[in-house]
Amino acid sequence: MKRLSLFLSLFAFVFLVGCSEKESKKETTTEEPVVTDEPTTTEEETETETETEPSNPDLDLAMEFTNYIDQIILLAPEEDRIISLYDSVTGVNYVNDEILYYTLLDDVLPSYRQFVVDLESIMPKNSRIQELHELYIEGANTQYNAFTLMVSAIEKQDMDTMTQANQGLDQARALLRDWLYEVDAISIETGVSIQ
Repeated sequence: MKRLSLFLSLFAFVFLVGCSEKESKKETTTEEPVVTDEPTTTEEETETETETEPSNPDLDLAMEFTNYIDQIILLAPEEDRIISLYDSVTGVNYVNDEILYYTLLDDVLPSYRQFVVDLESIMPKNSRIQELHELYIEGANTQYNAFTLMVSAIEKQDMDTMTQANQGLDQARALLRDWLYEVDAISIETGVSIQ
């Protein structure tokens, strides 16, 4: 967070220095305006155009990535809680289908559905962060669908459906792992810590 504060302070300083140089250049220039046939722009139009142009793509990426990570950090504890619930009734913790079924149906599915909704409400502006986030959403939806298939497999006592559910979980893990690799790559590229 210190790095982000320092970064934002430096950005504000550079912005203010850039603005003050424009003002001092205006004051020292005494040349007569050149008449041309090209349409002229007012000072207000020039300032408006400058404000909408991206100042520094690397800086924009770093700021958008920082904002994105801050939003993800808020959701992470809920996802961890839900996955812990699932882990508490599977693998070495598996007791029977009934416990797994009701944990999935009553706790995991509704909570994870809400997690996906919250995840989908995050709308990054930067196209690279958008692509990154779509990967996370795809992984989360794949995982949710696998949980749903698992409930169906238990209801029908269908091993083929359970196999599909497990394959879905494997696919979700692969997507989420790819998301983590890309998060790490952008963190290194921008210097934004994800700790």
